[in-house]
Amino acid sequence: MVYENALRIKKMTILHITDWANGGLATYLEVICNDQNKSHKVYILASEDTSEDRIRKRDGFMSLDPYERTIRGMWHALKLSRKHIQTIKPDILYIHSSFAGVFARLATLGLATKPKIIYCAHGWSFLMQGSPLKKWIYAWIEKTLSSMTDAIITISENEHRAALKVGIDRNKLHKISHGISAVCEKPDPNFLNSNTFSDQKLNILFLGRYDYSKGFDWLMEFIINNPTDSICWHIAGKAIVDQEITIPKEVINHGWVSYAQIPQLLLRCDIVIIPSRWEGFGLTAIEAMKYTKPIITSRNGALPELVNAERNGWLFDMSNDNELSNILQSLQTKNLNAIGKEGYDIFMKNYTEVRMTEALNSLISTLLSTKYN
Repeated sequence: MVYENALRIKKMTILHITDWANGGLATYLEVICNDQNKSHKVYILASEDTSEDRIRKRDGFMSLDPYERTIRGMWHALKLSRKHIQTIKPDILYIHSSFAGVFARLATLGLATKPKIIYCAHGWSFLMQGSPLKKWIYAWIEKTLSSMTDAIITISENEHRAALKVGIDRNKLHKISHGISAVCEKPDPNFLNSNTFSDQKLNILFLGRYDYSKGFDWLMEFIINNPTDSICWHIAGKAIVDQEITIPKEVINHGWVSYAQIPQLLLRCDIVIIPSRWEGFGLTAIEAMKYTKPIITSRNGALPELVNAERNGWLFDMSNDNELSNILQSLQTKNLNAIGKEGYDIFMKNYTEVRMTEALNSLISTLLSTKYN
């Protein structure tokens, strides 16, 4: 293809803008920036305060601070984004998250030369729990700003259907699911020896933020109300809101662990549980599948797309404690190794970084093809 040859020759400039870069979004940025850096100049504009070291320490990182999610903070972010867009003159402006989706797209208004704009909400704000009015406002904002966007990436079928439902132009929508490296880490005896895992019980791991959206409070209450001698519960993450949640004494709290240490927890646990109240994709699920771990997830958001019941895991309704209880009671009779292997096969077929970056590069090729034909 003419464009593919041109893309190899021309060194593009790509500017990523987001107000935060931690957790799943940090992983997403790391994967695509590593790929783009092979041939192109890549910049990231994000808040230092809410970004992980693996993003902050990258070449091309620029600080959005001082930033806060207020009108004043958004205005500052808009002006700073516009300044960097005018200075860098990117070929591609890639915007991540709903708040950045507002100020970064508005920052391009009136520019004589505009970059091609790609936007990914990483989970629609209008699908989160809230009042009908708030959801309507969020949907209206997304639909309105979509007219200023060349391509909108949806990260799951659930997100894609929701975008169509609120009236976003289907021709601008491109479903590209998350992908991660297929390379697995090896066990680190020093790390494992410093943590308590049971050889007699099933080790079930919650991995993520200790907050409402991830269903952390729900899981803690479930554990308190459903004591069992056959399960050793593990949690690893960090609270990002001022919220007092009682962690039962029988739960082993590993606290915050670096992204590099997460594989060590996945290698040692038996099952990963994801009780999210909403989830745009479910990165933790594919990380678990990569390490051949069965997954137990809520039926919320995009999570059901990742679970093929009894093949790589189980689904439960958060409004019915008995459903999860029944799943847990049945685990002793399941071949967890076979179920984990099935999950690994699903991961390798659908959720590797190679598949994701190839799809994204193809989209960029299409957007810029008029420059080379």
